[in-house]
Amino acid sequence: MGIILSLFIFQGIPVTYADTTWTMYGGTLENTHFQKMVGAMETIPHIMWSYVTGGLTESQGVAVTDVDGDGKTEVVVGNNDGKVYCFSGESGMLKWSYMTGGSVVSSPIIADVDGDGNMEVIVGSNDNKIYSLNGATGTFKWSCVTGGDVRSSPSVADVDGDGDIEVIVGSNDNKVYCLNGMHGAVKWSYVTGGDVRSSPVVAKVYGYMDVVIGSDDNKVYCLNGMNGVVEWSYMTGGNVASSPAIADVDGDSQLEVVVGSDDNKVYCLNGGNGTVEWSYTTGNEVCSSPAVADMNGDGVIEVIVGSDRYVYCLNGVTGALEWNYDAGSGGSIRDISVADIDGDISMECYLEVLVPTNYADTLICLNGEDGSILWRKGGVMNHVHSITIADIDDDGCVELVVGTMDDYKIWALDDIGNRSNCECYYGVEERSEKRKLRIESLEFRVGGSTCSHSPSLYLFTPNAISVDIKLYDICGRLQQTIYKGVLTKGGHTFIPNIKNSGIYFAVIQSHNFKKSLKIIRF
Repeated sequence: MGIILSLFIFQGIPVTYADTTWTMYGGTLENTHFQKMVGAMETIPHIMWSYVTGGLTESQGVAVTDVDGDGKTEVVVGNNDGKVYCFSGESGMLKWSYMTGGSVVSSPIIADVDGDGNMEVIVGSNDNKIYSLNGATGTFKWSCVTGGDVRSSPSVADVDGDGDIEVIVGSNDNKVYCLNGMHGAVKWSYVTGGDVRSSPVVAKVYGYMDVVIGSDDNKVYCLNGMNGVVEWSYMTGGNVASSPAIADVDGDSQLEVVVGSDDNKVYCLNGGNGTVEWSYTTGNEVCSSPAVADMNGDGVIEVIVGSDRYVYCLNGVTGALEWNYDAGSGGSIRDISVADIDGDISMECYLEVLVPTNYADTLICLNGEDGSILWRKGGVMNHVHSITIADIDDDGCVELVVGTMDDYKIWALDDIGNRSNCECYYGVEERSEKRKLRIESLEFRVGGSTCSHSPSLYLFTPNAISVDIKLYDICGRLQQTIYKGVLTKGGHTFIPNIKNSGIYFAVIQSHNFKKSLKIIRF
């Protein structure tokens, strides 16, 4: 058996289990729209590649991972021409496409949902179907017919604790579906009072595993993952097309649900019972999904959301406005994303906000601490609709994948200097010179041959350090505690116990360091 190991950086705020190669709508299992990999775009980025599709890429997000097992990253996206496209992340070369029977507004997710050791692409279509496609070839594996358009973007998880992966997705027949990942059969469905355009997030907010989603009956629902029974619901004053984000935004060690509504409000709900902790009234409906992160390094989480032509930055504890940005009369803000896009590791290391403006032909990058403009790219891409931040060319720094409307193109953007190995964002406090030295000097990598039957892991630490090293499978289930305790400074070698084929993650964590190695065993 051959074994391939590669670096995988954690994103977002862990909720119930470690992130895997699943590429989710919003970039994380918790839908926080926060990318922890760092970029180097201090100035306006240049175009890596573009591809002309047969229709607009509007609200669709992009899934990014090694979908075909060739060791290189691919970009997978749906389109209003009815196709799902798979591109080489490095070159933009089309690897495959699949034609559905309707426009594809749903964002794809990439995961091994049937347990065969290979990746599948799961996506909805406006032909009233949810599809599972072979990740390597784009060929059909299964579909599930719903009673309406599938504009919701699917999530995957073992929601009922049976050891198998389920697919969770909403549909415009007023239902939320839980499907068997192996063959697409319906395990349970829940009927809301309106179309379900919102995308589900799966987390342990009430019970074992819960599904949180909005609906056009003005409600936010928390459903029991095992059977679809309602744990709680909250009534807003308008349709909820916004997709919820899950995080501890107020620092009380309890998870909150943050979501927008067409009643012009952003809501922060208690994850345990659905009661309102705070709300903020914007100037228009809030269809965009919130981004959640500590924007200015003060230890307080902020909530970033778009409403019409404005971007709002809200205090996660109180909901008070910290700043807003006016994109102008031609701007209409959809989903936004957050990352340390300029890689300012020697300075404050604040986060940035990437803003696609639908009708202003502009991609805007804002400084996260005050909403001022870092750079803006306009005049080339027409009607910017969607944006994804990810490392698509495997150089260790993030790039941008942008969808547009008028020119029907997918664009990939990179920093002008094509920097590499930008590492991971740790926050302002952790960027003191002492901690920076410790982080950059610590190594966690594969030791010896990547094709050995029993791979070894090598850890070098310049100081004594307390670490926790664990092995997880593709579903995030703990397989082995490799080491837990204090290590002396110097090099250390560990051999994980991997018996079966599949995808695993060796995860190391200390108080200010978190990283993993992806292990694919054939």
